[in-house]
Amino acid sequence: MRTPLLFLSTLFCCLATVAPAAVGVVVETKVFHVPGQGARAEVNLAVLAGTFTIAPNERGFQQGRVEVLTVVEQNGAIVTFAKTQVAGPERTDSLSTDIVHQETFLLQPGSYDLNIEVRDLQGSDTTVTRHSAPLAIGALTGAVEFGDALLAERIVPAPDDPNARYGHLVVPLLSDYFPPALNELNFYTEVYGTDKVFGTDGAYLLTYQIETFETRTVFANFKKVTRAKGKPVEPVMAAFDIGQLPSGNYLLAVEVRDRADELVNRKELFFQRNNRIQHNYDLAAMDQLDIDNTFAGAFSNPDTLAEHIASLRPIADPLERKIVDDRWKDRDMDLMKRFFYSFWANRSNDPEAAWNAYRQEVIKVNKLYGCRVLKGYQTDRGMVYLKYGPPNTQMDRLNEMDSYPYTIWHYYRAGKYTNRRFVFYQPDLVSDCFELLHSEVPGELNNPRWNQILHERNVSRSNVDPRSPGSLSGDRANEFFEMPR
Repeated sequence: MRTPLLFLSTLFCCLATVAPAAVGVVVETKVFHVPGQGARAEVNLAVLAGTFTIAPNERGFQQGRVEVLTVVEQNGAIVTFAKTQVAGPERTDSLSTDIVHQETFLLQPGSYDLNIEVRDLQGSDTTVTRHSAPLAIGALTGAVEFGDALLAERIVPAPDDPNARYGHLVVPLLSDYFPPALNELNFYTEVYGTDKVFGTDGAYLLTYQIETFETRTVFANFKKVTRAKGKPVEPVMAAFDIGQLPSGNYLLAVEVRDRADELVNRKELFFQRNNRIQHNYDLAAMDQLDIDNTFAGAFSNPDTLAEHIASLRPIADPLERKIVDDRWKDRDMDLMKRFFYSFWANRSNDPEAAWNAYRQEVIKVNKLYGCRVLKGYQTDRGMVYLKYGPPNTQMDRLNEMDSYPYTIWHYYRAGKYTNRRFVFYQPDLVSDCFELLHSEVPGELNNPRWNQILHERNVSRSNVDPRSPGSLSGDRANEFFEMPR
């Protein structure tokens, strides 16, 4: 069914290694019931930005086009299928965004096999991306039951749209990860059988809430309760403002309760939140923190704790970076402990687990990118890795004759941006300290002359402003940048 988000970066890297030109896809299936007819199986698919070709269309706009073949089989025989050419949004620039596609099939209860093939219609390579997974369709039993829970990009009124659900168009969000840029959680599900259990128009309570994953308790006031009446199908479409929901792992839970508030049935859906809620780190307020029994209170060596605090710099905001620098200088043990605990408490409802996970990444970059007198987290590559995660593809060119050694990192997603690249190079030819030369991510170093600078090893810089050195090596660098592999 749905590919877990925690493994997506590994999946994407595997796709790039096995089939460099294959498009990257994320697939989820959702099943809802139509009483008396069968089940509505929805196959939601996102073709990832940066993995398909963008080309001018007949109207002169830049646009991606892919072909999607969706086949449902049972016992080796095709039950139903759909073959569709899907176009992405039209753009006036060359930036790419995901292409989202949905197919819907009416199926009877049983076990099926879902097979999907996706190919780029505009690229020179005809490599096909394939996805296969079992598809189980259950039957309604007469008890109170739920359809699948669907996270939505948006839910808008659309009474005349043939794809609408009960008068609303639900656009799926094919991710269980909510970055800081997403401040609303929309969801959709359906409840069945309340008319049989509570009687037609019989009263019951319908609640939905956000719970911490670790404790399964309602987080803060993220809970809503409504009164409902029994009917064959009760569509549930709602939203939470998660602007103040801190980073962490959560459950979206929908419950049906009787009039005595006893739980009848429940539906859960996991999601992750990344939200750096801004705090002013007021010293007087920090004095009120009781950290003796926390993981931060266990540190006894000021140099060790100062080193840990320094490693936070790549993911810290400007105010936090100043505090990091101040604590590195003064080594005040009490202030270091309080800041260290507050830093992680501001990011997760389980600050110790969040620190331990980040610490493992710091250990990794220290080993991979440490050089000369710099720890890995202090290098440009280490900072980018800790801030945005591992690249989806990485092109290393370390032995070019007429350019400095360089590496190009490509991210399907870097923070809230899609299809972005970083270029690192080694201008001293001696150390392993690669410097950031160019990035497409706003706020990072942007250098349109990166290719020319890369080739100044053997060619002096001219007074004009060419974007390419005009050599075979320069052309290859542009090709590696535009078409990562």
